Amino acid sequence: MSLDTSSSAIHLNLPPTSSSQLRPPTLITVHPSVIASILTHHSRRPNEADSSPRVIGTLMGSRSENGQEVDVRACFAVPHKEDENQIAVDMPFQQGMMQLLGKTGAKESIVGWYATHPTLNAYSALIQNYFSGETSPHPSVHLTIDTELDPSGKGLGVKGWVSTQLGLSPKAENCAFLPVPVVIKYAESERAALDLLTAPAPTPSPSLPPLPTLSASLNQLSTLIDQCLSYVQSVNSGSQSPDPEVGRYLLEGLGRWSSAEGEDEGGIKAGLQDTLTVSYLSNLVRSQVELAGRLALLQQTPA
Repeated sequence: MSLDTSSSAIHLNLPPTSSSQLRPPTLITVHPSVIASILTHHSRRPNEADSSPRVIGTLMGSRSENGQEVDVRACFAVPHKEDENQIAVDMPFQQGMMQLLGKTGAKESIVGWYATHPTLNAYSALIQNYFSGETSPHPSVHLTIDTELDPSGKGLGVKGWVSTQLGLSPKAENCAFLPVPVVIKYAESERAALDLLTAPAPTPSPSLPPLPTLSASLNQLSTLIDQCLSYVQSVNSGSQSPDPEVGRYLLEGLGRWSSAEGEDEGGIKAGLQDTLTVSYLSNLVRSQVELAGRLALLQQTPA
């Protein structure tokens, strides 16, 4: 599904000027969650008179083997301030977020940046120059999102750009932005959720309370646990002969099973403790990353 709005620009796929120069990408694919995150960031921007007219952030993703296709899978906000005279980007925050994401084992890398404004200016060239250093030796991509909607429903255009330096002695503010096609990419399993989000709002209707269903599920679970407990107690007391298959299923239900013989209760408890420790640490790191992103948005929201 294409995200480009109608334009008279022509996309030229030119060869590189030297063998050491990488060719710019010819296609940018964006996951729907990235667009939703960018719009959420824009909706939470401060409404002060001296605030920036746009918000910016880092795009995370991957590149194809030949570098001709960029797949944008995630993004995060980067605080910045700009006015008619100057611009300031919180580079330490962006670098800190990359370190946190590296600790969580994220496979995505920086591929570019986004801005919620349809036009490009000299400040865009400066920010593009910074992110080009972060994505070197690959060229940095830039997404512009038009958040304005007219009464007819048109708008919300997403465009992709790459930059090229101009002049014999290139400067950061001297560059030309070339358009790159942008398409939305999603898995077939995600189509149902996307159709639900894009469909008209349904008419509210009274629904059955979920408590009876939840109560029935809990009662069924309690009955199954009682059956397992009764079986284990009867085996331990010697009134019933043990079944190895049932024992394996019970161990799998506890979260750990090994084919090694002679494994006692202490080994099972140790394995469960290791699993719970790893799960706790992963949730803790994930919470820190999410908290850092929310604090970035909080800094841009007026008190």
